[in-house]
Amino acid sequence: MFVYRTLESRLEALVKQRDLINSKIIEIMSTVSSIDEIGKNQESVLFKLGSESYAYGNISDKNKILVEIGGGIVLEKSIEKGKDILNKRKQEMENVLKEIQNNILQVSNAINQLGPEINELIQKSQNITAG
Repeated sequence: MFVYRTLESRLEALVKQRDLINSKIIEIMSTVSSIDEIGKNQESVLFKLGSESYAYGNISDKNKILVEIGGGIVLEKSIEKGKDILNKRKQEMENVLKEIQNNILQVSNAINQLGPEINELIQKSQNITAG
């Protein structure tokens, strides 16, 4: 039973990780799409302020963006370089997602194999106490 519950906990953690990675991939794709919109001749753009709040504003330089590279460090990059960085992150996230999906499959298979064994042990236990 302990192994079964451990596997269930592991599966739950993996599913949470998968959902988090999926959210990050969607966020990156949305960001790249937003960057593509910068180049279009728009008078003003909508900036997210947080907590479902937005403001209209103007972009002074449509050729550069600021990209966080880790550890709170932000660098100014050209639009294309910035998109390259984001697309590489997305690819890394997709690789991690594949690994997590494989782990989910392995843990699910292990749980499915243990299920009948646990049922058999429960049946034997009930027969012993009834007999």
